[in-house]
Amino acid sequence: MSEHGAGVALSATAAVAPAPARRRAARSLVAPLLSEQRWSVLALVSASMLSAFSESLILAVLAETGAAIAGGASRAHIHVLGLNLQPRIGALFLAALVLMVFRLLVQIPITMLPPRILTSVQAKLRKRLLHAFTSASWEVQSRDREGQLQETITGQVGQATLAAQGAMGLISSVLVLLMLLATAFALNALAAAFVVVLTAALLALLRPLRKAAVRRSRALSASQVAYARGIAESIRLAEDTQVFGADAAQRERVAGLVHDTRANAFATQMLMRFAGNLYGSVISLLTICTLFLLSEIGKGHAGALVAVILILIRASSSGQNVQGSYQTMIQAIPFVERAREAERRYRESAPVFGGVGLSGVRSLVFEGVGYEYVRGRAVLSGVSFGVDGGEVVGVIGPSGAGKSTLVQLLLRLREPVAGRYLVNGVLAREIAQGDWQRRVAYVPQEPRLLHASVAANIRFFRDVDDEAVERAARLARIHEDIVGWADGYDTVVGPRADAVSGGQQQRICLARALVARPQLLVLDEPTSALDPTSESLIQESLTSLRQELTMFIVAHRMSTLNICDRVMIILDGRLAGFDTLASLSRHNEYYRHAAALARGTPGGMLA
Repeated sequence: MSEHGAGVALSATAAVAPAPARRRAARSLVAPLLSEQRWSVLALVSASMLSAFSESLILAVLAETGAAIAGGASRAHIHVLGLNLQPRIGALFLAALVLMVFRLLVQIPITMLPPRILTSVQAKLRKRLLHAFTSASWEVQSRDREGQLQETITGQVGQATLAAQGAMGLISSVLVLLMLLATAFALNALAAAFVVVLTAALLALLRPLRKAAVRRSRALSASQVAYARGIAESIRLAEDTQVFGADAAQRERVAGLVHDTRANAFATQMLMRFAGNLYGSVISLLTICTLFLLSEIGKGHAGALVAVILILIRASSSGQNVQGSYQTMIQAIPFVERAREAERRYRESAPVFGGVGLSGVRSLVFEGVGYEYVRGRAVLSGVSFGVDGGEVVGVIGPSGAGKSTLVQLLLRLREPVAGRYLVNGVLAREIAQGDWQRRVAYVPQEPRLLHASVAANIRFFRDVDDEAVERAARLARIHEDIVGWADGYDTVVGPRADAVSGGQQQRICLARALVARPQLLVLDEPTSALDPTSESLIQESLTSLRQELTMFIVAHRMSTLNICDRVMIILDGRLAGFDTLASLSRHNEYYRHAAALARGTPGGMLA
């Protein structure tokens, strides 16, 4: 067997050279990638076997034909499986031609199926990951560092697809190899057996290289994620980097991440190529031994000898394919592991909703609610209050007191670790997800816009007509601004688009919250960074919504509290007061102190 024939033989059985546990782990990771494409894989494998069988027959026929022509005979003498056949040379030529046409037709599915299977696997992986992430709890989503999902869903999945490619190539190559070896056994069993034994020994020698390649692949997977995080962070902090002159330090930091990724990629590729080259070199030596053996045992059977040599030479390339496919598969396993772990983590965190309908919000009650990000370190403790539908509630307190956590609990982005959250007397977690999301809306402190039209930003992927979009824009006091822009509601806004002011962005986000006519609206410091005009417009919008819905407003300006029926004060994770402004002014020390400080600050900012 020439260059890799020997390797092929054993590749079929020894391609699974690692320990049984690792083999099982590899199968459990790779098998699901191809499970939904099993019929296509089966078709590919079948076509590959037919191609190998027809090719081996072509080689045997041509070898016997050549031997007969060289000997001046009109018939060939073929000895196979105890049979003595003497076909005419013309019949052999015709058989070879038919086999070649058949093999050419079989190449069509062999060419078309692999890209179809691999692109389907990749698309499926990406869809599953995105679905798992978007269904995950905010608690898990918020822990992902910048760029992590992007790298997982692009780079990691791209590399993971190579595992499917390797597995598919391995299956096809092993079966092709077995088919070629079966033909070789039929022609000369001793030579074929010699090849199998030598190949087994070779694959055993390559095992340490495969282990080293897997270790380097794991390091490459981790370094690619770290690099993606660094790039995402650099983009987000580009403005700050320019202002503070930190560009050189940023470049140095990212250069370090690039260096780590390059070093691991280099080592991974080097190990793969070294294994392939070593395999090819040793197989060349083994081929010489095989040919010598064939020359000794095949004297007097020129046609059979040539046929065996040709088939084993062809088998060598299949052996190389087996080795290469296996190497590709095991080096991609760490990427599959990372992608599957991310999907598992997202899916297991998906919040649980019940099936209770929600037609409106008549009451909200916290009973001894507590929350902690780290076990044993509570950020909210024993928070109890009741709010009636249509009430406007202000929330104030110093930074780090737990206001943002309270907002996330109200929105059900997080679940209490202690106490109960009741809506209309029903546990919030028992309310149907669709009803909850239709009745609850949120305006964050920092406006987050899509790179899309104003109308698309207000709709935010929901089925909302133009009339509702305009109504929401009018309520948010942004309609007049929009119609004053050249493209009106088709004006593209968002990151890297034409600039709109911070106040306009915030009012677009308010319109987004109002477009579906929510029953509960939570606003997180909606006017803290706005100019007086924008603040006045937001205040005007909120005032017009009184009694129409229940509002919680985390306030950073004293003026925001003027529309509130009651104000709650959060101090050190506890509810330190919840009453009207008049009562708090008389009885709550924190409120009096904060109000006094606000009167002495520009814009009436709370401490």
